[in-house]
Order: sequence, then structure tokens, then C-alpha cells
Amino acid sequence: MPTATKTDGTDLRTPPAAESAPAPDGAGWNVPMAGGAQPPPAAPDQPALVEELGQMPTPVVTQIGLSAAQLDPVGHLGTREEIQDELDRMAFAIRSFSLKAPDQVMREVAAYSARLTELAVLLHRSESFDRQYTRVRTMQVERWQNELSLQFKIASRIVEVQRQDLELQR
Repeated sequence: MPTATKTDGTDLRTPPAAESAPAPDGAGWNVPMAGGAQPPPAAPDQPALVEELGQMPTPVVTQIGLSAAQLDPVGHLGTREEIQDELDRMAFAIRSFSLKAPDQVMREVAAYSARLTELAVLLHRSESFDRQYTRVRTMQVERWQNELSLQFKIASRIVEVQRQDLELQR
């Protein structure tokens, strides 16, 4: 029967013991995708917070810039953290689509879609060497591709509504 081990001798069928120290070079397959080894702290309970402050907390508002996300060079894959950072930059730019002209949104969608397709191909090539890339591709890159498809449809419909409004004004 063939064995399921990585090149560093890690057995892929069973996770490493929880009490063992992580490998110094970051090797190993049981590495969390983002945010470290610990889950994020739970959100504070809203009623307890109101009692403590005596009023509703003021929500934090993030200003969204109107510039496009800076993409990595063509053919660059990088580490998992670099990929995550690039996806986060795209997500931030996608959130600002509602503030942009539809033709600008369509241009950015074209650029992001091309980069996401390139990332998906590069990640697929790397999956045989490092299994962590499978999760990035399937759980993040493909979802952003689907979202961009939806955003393109929305922007193209806005263009069509504007065209019809212009015709009605004539």
C-alpha cells in the first residue's frame, strides 16, 4: 500500500500532535489559512456593551478610496500571505464599486478577473507541491471570480438604464 507522506516525511493521514512544536521553517500541512493559530476573539455582546457604556456605541466607518487595487506582476504567485494580501486589496476595491462610474467598474472587473484567472492557474500548478494552495483557490479565488461576474452584470445593467434614460430625455 502506498504511503501518504510529504517530502519532509510528514504523514498526511493524521494531523500532527497538538502539543508538538511547529516546524521552524513553517513546514507542515496543518497550518491555518489566515489569522494565526488561534480563532479570533468573540465579538462583544451588544446588550452588555450598552449597559457598560450607557448608550449605543458609535459605529466605526472606514473611508473607501476610489483607486483601483494594486495587482502583483504577471506570473507572480508569491507566498500564501502575499496572495491573501492581494485578494484583500481586490476585495477593498470591489467594495468601492458602488461609488464609481459603471464603465470604470467594468474596466476594473476586467483587470481583476484576468488576475484571478491567472492566480487560479498558478495555484492549480502549485497544488501538487503544497496542498494549502487548493483551499486558497477553491475557497477564495473562485468566489471572487463569481462576485466579479455579478458586479459586471450589475454595472452593465446600470449602463443600459442610463442609456434608456438618455433616450427618454430626447
